[in-house]
Amino acid sequence: MGLVKRFVLVVVNMIGELWMGFYRRNSDYYDHQTSESKSKIGYYAFIIGATVVTVGIVGWMYNRIYS
Repeated sequence: MGLVKRFVLVVVNMIGELWMGFYRRNSDYYDHQTSESKSKIGYYAFIIGATVVTVGIVGWMYNRIYS
């Protein structure tokens, strides 16, 4: 039951973040320093890193739930 409550809390939080994101579309909200550091190497490093972290978290959760 605790896992279901936490899941519902995460889903509600994500919906809230998406809802608030519609109001924060101006560039003043975001950090101006990130617009200067655009490169293909940095982009690919971020994508690969995010993928590794995502797969790691999903694998850890799968092992924790089904083991």
